[in-house]
Amino acid sequence: MLEFNPFICVVRSDAPYRTMADLVEAVRKQPGKLAYASTGNTTLQYMGPQLLFGLLGLKTDAALHVPYKGSGEATTALMGRQVDFQCNNLTTIASHIKAGAFRALMITTSKRFEELPDVPTSRELGWPDMEQIIGWSALYGPPGLAKEALERWSEVLQKLSKDVDWLAGNAKIGGIPGIMTPADTERYVRGQYELYDRLASKLRLKE
Repeated sequence: MLEFNPFICVVRSDAPYRTMADLVEAVRKQPGKLAYASTGNTTLQYMGPQLLFGLLGLKTDAALHVPYKGSGEATTALMGRQVDFQCNNLTTIASHIKAGAFRALMITTSKRFEELPDVPTSRELGWPDMEQIIGWSALYGPPGLAKEALERWSEVLQKLSKDVDWLAGNAKIGGIPGIMTPADTERYVRGQYELYDRLASKLRLKE
């Protein structure tokens, strides 16, 4: 495991929803009316809101899902008022939040993100299970990778975890360093697979 990419829900800065509670109330009161953007049914931008709907006891169509070809299009759709909200990786929309175009309502990190201290975490809002929804990247090799190679890569990554420039680069784009051992990485990735496997079954994406 290399790093984590916070998952965050946003609306336009001029939207009437000042808090996540405001947005949730609007979704409850107007089932299927509000729209959210994603980059497809098998992506975090779709799975994240769907997990939240489940935690809220709402139906999968509580808000209208509008898929786009990429994160850029999805973000542009929110800016252009084609949709009402979006949940996405922070690195994709951080510049729009900093520029004041988007208002961030919730982040799924375990504690408040240092660069966005006013944005409450999903745990603070009563949905700790949302912490499972987060972007991440890891270094992989082929099955049967030689033990020597595995150990060498582990050594390199441990050094990287203390590299000032790498840490600064992660912070600049909104990433969180998260270098893990091979064993811990395997456990984490297995948990992620099981989470999305359950969601895919619930959302009937396997059919």
